[in-house]
Amino acid sequence: MNQSSLREQHFWKDKIKQWAMDLGFVAVGFTTAEPVEGLREFLEQRTAQGLATSFEAEDLSLRADPKAVWPECETVVVLAYPFPLSTPAKKGEGVLARSAVGEDYHRLVRGKLELLNARLKEAGWPSLPPKVQVDTGPLVERAFAAQAGVGWIGRNQQLIVPGYGSFVVLALLLLDQELPPDNPVPDKCSECELCLKACPAQVIGKETFAANKCLSYLTQSKEVLDVDTRTKLGERIFGCDTCQEVCPHNRERIEQEARGSSLHRGVDLFETLNLTKGEFNRRFRPSATGWRGKGILQRNAYLALKQAQDPRLQEWLGNQKEKDRIPPAIIPYLDTDKSS
Repeated sequence: MNQSSLREQHFWKDKIKQWAMDLGFVAVGFTTAEPVEGLREFLEQRTAQGLATSFEAEDLSLRADPKAVWPECETVVVLAYPFPLSTPAKKGEGVLARSAVGEDYHRLVRGKLELLNARLKEAGWPSLPPKVQVDTGPLVERAFAAQAGVGWIGRNQQLIVPGYGSFVVLALLLLDQELPPDNPVPDKCSECELCLKACPAQVIGKETFAANKCLSYLTQSKEVLDVDTRTKLGERIFGCDTCQEVCPHNRERIEQEARGSSLHRGVDLFETLNLTKGEFNRRFRPSATGWRGKGILQRNAYLALKQAQDPRLQEWLGNQKEKDRIPPAIIPYLDTDKSS
């Protein structure tokens, strides 16, 4: 490669990083469009063991190979965007994960990437418009993030950004031009096992991570939950941050949250159980919880109230049965002792 081409590559790499950071991203890394080594084999093993989630693309080549997603891809840019600061739920409230408060991060980050693409076009990007992915695409973002040096994958399976932590959403920008790749960063979990001990489902640290047993997934899954899982859910309404909250690399973030925020991760369980369509659209639809619909939120609120033996629940059940208005997602749990 001649010096002119190399300078141009570094020009675009530097500009993409600068523009991304200006848009609020906290880390940016570059890697080639080659499949992540060992990723497909890992996914095949997890699938064969029945440990994959229902949200994952069945075509494993789409999960590990950028060129299977977009044949023109030559470079994968990985970007980390922070979740907003929020205060924790109060005792007795339903608990939301940090990803579930504020504006839906899918729309927010996609909008940021559209602005980044516009900057590229204005600056004379020499080829096809980049393709974008924010969470819902097939490629495994955290695997490419680790390869691009954005962070390392901790024992809790979260991507940990050096100096920032793991409370971020990852996004991908696929380019049809080769740009210099970054080097991976070293794993800094050391001997720490706090997340292993704290995980309520006890799925961290196993030889193959049981993604479909993780409570974050199960709060969003429509499958009928067994008695043991319902107990472990506690007051979780959407997501689970437990393994991240004990992580030393998130300590500074936790301290920032303690100083206050306009966003709150707690919801009234009984109000959530009684959500109308209008209330759901107003309170939850704009956030990342909106895509799953109100039924799953009502189910989780019902299970939390039942576990807490809330005295209001029996009267509520009687009224709903009388009006034939029990949410379908709750019906499998009306006779839980006999059904599990």
